[in-house]
Amino acid sequence: MNSRMDQFRIFVSKHPLLRDEVRNQKLTWQNIYEEWVLYGEENEQWKAYEAPTSNENSSNQTNQTNQANNIVNLDSIKSIVNYIQKLNPDTVNKTLNTVQKVIQIVQTVNGGSKTPIPGPMINSMYSDWWD
Repeated sequence: MNSRMDQFRIFVSKHPLLRDEVRNQKLTWQNIYEEWVLYGEENEQWKAYEAPTSNENSSNQTNQTNQANNIVNLDSIKSIVNYIQKLNPDTVNKTLNTVQKVIQIVQTVNGGSKTPIPGPMINSMYSDWWD
């Protein structure tokens, strides 16, 4: 036969919302155990702590998944904004100009381009406020 503690563990596994009450510090395991011993596991008070039905459970899981995705998306956006704030516009401008020159060299080697690429692709409009 199972010990009293094993029976209590089985009871708690059937009533998982009790764990939330303990985690939220609304109840203690000692209080729950004492009430379980006094009133038994058939008492009406325990129905509030039973596992939610499958529809409620899947709905809760969907809500939790959506919340987790929102947090991940928010973190991604924050990291992108932080990265953009650290960019130096002059460095970006120089890199784009270098890429433009490489393209012009490749076009020259391939027999010339039909339409020449105009001067610098990016004006250094940021240099006024960046310095």
